[in-house]
Amino acid sequence: MPDIFSYCDYRKFLQDWYEEKKRTNRAVSFRMIARQVGYRAPGYLSMLIQGKIKMSLYMCVKFCSYMKLKKKECDYLQNMVLFCDADSHEEKQVYFDKLKSFKEVAVRIVGSQQYRFYEKWYHSAVRAILEYFPFHDEYEKIGKLLLPEISASEVKESIVLLKELGLIDFDKEGYLRPTESVLSTGYDATGMAVNTFLFNTLRLSESALGRFSKDERNFSCLTLGISENGFKEIRQELRDFRRRILKIAEDDNADRIYQLSFQLFPLSRRYFRKDKRS
Repeated sequence: MPDIFSYCDYRKFLQDWYEEKKRTNRAVSFRMIARQVGYRAPGYLSMLIQGKIKMSLYMCVKFCSYMKLKKKECDYLQNMVLFCDADSHEEKQVYFDKLKSFKEVAVRIVGSQQYRFYEKWYHSAVRAILEYFPFHDEYEKIGKLLLPEISASEVKESIVLLKELGLIDFDKEGYLRPTESVLSTGYDATGMAVNTFLFNTLRLSESALGRFSKDERNFSCLTLGISENGFKEIRQELRDFRRRILKIAEDDNADRIYQLSFQLFPLSRRYFRKDKRS
């Protein structure tokens, strides 16, 4: 079973747990698991993993029993559920701190202010808009510029946070502009907050396929076989390319915000040839 303490999203844990269970027993299905944990809807687990429904603490206990989790693992799963499904930041922070308290936790936790920055996709977008938008208190206007739109109150919350983090400040003309300060996660960051940010941007990418015409977006993908050395070489190329893209943006006169994402990840386990080709 996957190490529960390496997760911060209970849905991802359930998905990996189900896939591992399915690999070891082909008879396993969403319907079978729903029946065994005592839920009538056959697609319960599927809807749970997709985020269409939330897990109640009652069902969480049922899953703990079905998975044969130890007490600390059950406690961690319950806190993950409460953390992921919390409605307010204050409530999230309570369960975030509880998750940090588990000595077995395998994810790196960043500070609460940084967590707030990465929790929402639009904080970085608001900061980027301020590079060219002459802002005083046009919260609603900025909210309507973003795609998808956000409310004026969300923009105001974002502005306050960016100021607290020192990521924006007033220029000589009295406009709020991005500072040179950055929140750097490093290439090997696995923090809970960064994972949340990555999940949110991936969801934006998914929805962008339907929201924008082909002239406004560019999506492409490659499925290819490479060695570990090939992977490292491509990863370095992506890093170098990222620097060149940043240089283009730095020298450009921006009038719109774009999200550029790179994804490079395995689609199979490594296969070791018995007889290597010469």
